[in-house]
Amino acid sequence: MTESKHAEPDWERYGLQLQQPSKLSDADDILEDTDSDDNELFYEEQKSTLSKPWWKANFFLSERVLFGAWDGVFTSCMLNIFGIIIFLRTGWMVGNAGVGLSILIIFITLLVSTIGAMSSIGICERCKVESGGVYFLLNHVLGGQLAVAVGILYCFGQSVSCSLYTVGFGESISNLLQTSSNPWVARGFAIAALVLLTGINLAGVKWVIRLQLVLLFTIMIAAVDFIVGSFMPHNGVDGVLGYSTALLRNNTSPQYSNGESFFTVFGVFFPTACGVLSGINMSGDLRNPRKAIAIGTISATALSGTFYVIFVFVLGAIVERWALLSDFMISEKVSALGALWLIGLYVSSITSCMGGLYGAPRILQSIATSNNFPRPLSYLGMGKGANKVPVISLTVVALTSLLFICVGDVNFLAPIVTMPFSLRT
Repeated sequence: MTESKHAEPDWERYGLQLQQPSKLSDADDILEDTDSDDNELFYEEQKSTLSKPWWKANFFLSERVLFGAWDGVFTSCMLNIFGIIIFLRTGWMVGNAGVGLSILIIFITLLVSTIGAMSSIGICERCKVESGGVYFLLNHVLGGQLAVAVGILYCFGQSVSCSLYTVGFGESISNLLQTSSNPWVARGFAIAALVLLTGINLAGVKWVIRLQLVLLFTIMIAAVDFIVGSFMPHNGVDGVLGYSTALLRNNTSPQYSNGESFFTVFGVFFPTACGVLSGINMSGDLRNPRKAIAIGTISATALSGTFYVIFVFVLGAIVERWALLSDFMISEKVSALGALWLIGLYVSSITSCMGGLYGAPRILQSIATSNNFPRPLSYLGMGKGANKVPVISLTVVALTSLLFICVGDVNFLAPIVTMPFSLRT
C-alpha cells in the first residue's frame, strides 16, 4: 500500500514524459523496412532538418542543401546549355552555314547530347547514385582506370570551357566599350571574371545555386526580348531589315567565309551541348538523383533546342548576310531593348563558367581519391570544411582556364572544348 502511494506517476500517459523520443529513431525504423538506396538522401535531409533550426539550415553557407529536378538539374542544365555561343555566334553560324545547315548542326548537336544524356540516365536508374558526377558514371561503365583517363579529359574540357565563357564575356564588354581592336582588353575582363567566380566557389556556391532560378528567368527574358524585337520596325542601317521571304531564301544556303567550312562552324557551335551533364555533376547534392536527373536533363534539352531553332530562323529571316558574318553582336540590334539582351549575355557567360568551376574540381577530387590515381597527386582530393570544398583541384582548374584565356578567343577555344566532350560522349 505504501509502495503504491509513493509510486512515480505515469507521466507518459499525459504526454509529459521527461524526454521525448527522437523522431529520427522513428525514421530509422521506417527506413529499415524500405530500400536504403532510395531513402538514404531523404534520411540525411530529414536528419539535418530535425537537428538544425530552419533558419540555420537554409541561410548558413556551411550547411548543406539538397536540390530537386527543377531548382537543381533543370536550371543548371539550362544555364549551361543556353550559354555564350547562342548570344554571340548564332548569327555568325547562320551567315556561314545558312539557315538549313544551321538547323542540321543544331539537330546533330542535340542528338549527340541526348544520346549521352539518356545513357547517363539509364546508368543512374540501375545503380546507387553517388557524388562524382560524370566520373561516377564512367567508373561504373568503363572501370576505374579508363574512367580516370576519360574523366581527366572531361575536366580539361570543362576548364577550357570556362575560358571560352569568360572570353565571350570579355569580348562583349570590349565591344560595348568599343575597344575590340585590342584583344587584351577582352582578356583582362575575362581574367577578372575568372578570379571573381573562383573566389565565390572557394567561399561556397549555395547562394549562387539558390539564385539559379532568378538567373534563368533573366536569360529567358533576354530571349523573349530578342523574339519581340524581331517584330519591331528597324531602319536597316545595321543590316536588320525585318521579316522578308526573299531574305530568308537568300540566307538558307551556305556562304562560308575564308577558312570556314561546315565542320569549323559545327566545332564552334557544338560546345553548347557540354552543359547537358551539368545536372549529373550535381548528383551529390540532389534529393532524388534518379528522378531529378532524368526529368531536369530531358526538359532542359528540349526547351533549349526549341530556342536554338527560333534564334536561327529569326536571324535568317530579318538580317542581311553581311551583317551576320561581320557583327557578333547582331542579336542585340534585333532585340527590343538591347540592355535586356546584354544582361542575358553577361548572366549566361558567368553562370556557364561557374558551372564548370563547380563540376570539374569535384570530378577531379573524386578521381584523386580513387585507387587508380597516382599517389603523388592524391593531394588533389583534399577538401576544405564540412562540405569538402576541393580547394586544390579548383585552383588547378582555374589556372588551366587562365592559361587558355591568355592564348585564344571564342573561335579558337570552342573547337578545343568540342574534342574532349566528343571523346567522352
